[in-house]
Amino acid sequence: MNDFLKDVIKETGNEYAAVVSEGVEAGDVSNFIDTGSYIFNGLISGSMYGGLPQNKITALAGESATGKTFFLMGMVKNFLDQNPNAGVVYFESESAITKQMVVDRGIDADRMVILPVTTVQEFRHQALKVLDRYMQQDVDIRRPLFICLDSLGMLSTTKEVEDTEAGKETRDMTRAQILKAAY
Repeated sequence: MNDFLKDVIKETGNEYAAVVSEGVEAGDVSNFIDTGSYIFNGLISGSMYGGLPQNKITALAGESATGKTFFLMGMVKNFLDQNPNAGVVYFESESAITKQMVVDRGIDADRMVILPVTTVQEFRHQALKVLDRYMQQDVDIRRPLFICLDSLGMLSTTKEVEDTEAGKETRDMTRAQILKAAY
């Protein structure tokens, strides 16, 4: 059966496919990012010393003004502290993050980039550019990278922006599809 399964993988041409016993790297979690909260670490990873899975998408959801950005900034600091050669790309849609906030939280400002975004499409395009550039690096010199979006809820779609500029009050029924495509 093993030979058949290897033939299936070969036929599909999927470079990420693997027989499970030989390792499925794409979904495996090899490391965690400490959230700064033992309780939250435990909830997410099952260990108070764990945290965010390093190779997964994680969303923090909650009401406005409940501290999501404050919490995220703590995660950024912990990530950079744990990974001295790492960097952070912080997509920001609220115009709320300042250089002083970063410095006051003890975050290494030389290893963090803030990319302001307005629309889901703009975020998607720029995130893909970041990931493409990251993947172009030689694996031997590639360093950990933490990509954040603060906040998804504040991003409009291009259609919403165009409709607003035109004075239209119509709802963008494609928003869910555009968000799904972004992730």
